[in-house]
Amino acid sequence: MSLRSLPLVCLLAIAAATPASAGGSPLYGNWALEELRDGVVTPGIHTTLQVEPGGRASGSGGCNSFGGGVTINDNGLQFTDIAWTEMACEPATMAQEASFFAVLAATVKFHAEPGVLVLIDSAGSKLATLRAL
Repeated sequence: MSLRSLPLVCLLAIAAATPASAGGSPLYGNWALEELRDGVVTPGIHTTLQVEPGGRASGSGGCNSFGGGVTINDNGLQFTDIAWTEMACEPATMAQEASFFAVLAATVKFHAEPGVLVLIDSAGSKLATLRAL
């Protein structure tokens, strides 16, 4: 590979890593929870969300893995049939996880910018902020 082709290769690699590039929706990709119900998440608890083309969502609540369906219409968003494993973890982890799963159930809209996803409830309130992985 010549040095002249290097910028193009870098640009293509960046585009491939951007959630919006995966099938057209800015939701598609891997996300990490950054803020939950206007509060910062507990350090060391890694809560993730993966949204895939074909209507699937999965991830980790911090302790348990989960999966289910997702419906995306314009800026409307609904998570359906979310199920998770039932392992027990530290109380703080379990509390954050329960709150995150409740956020998924309450989400009806989203706002997405490059690298940032905000989940919104029916009243227009911000439920969670996630960053692209």
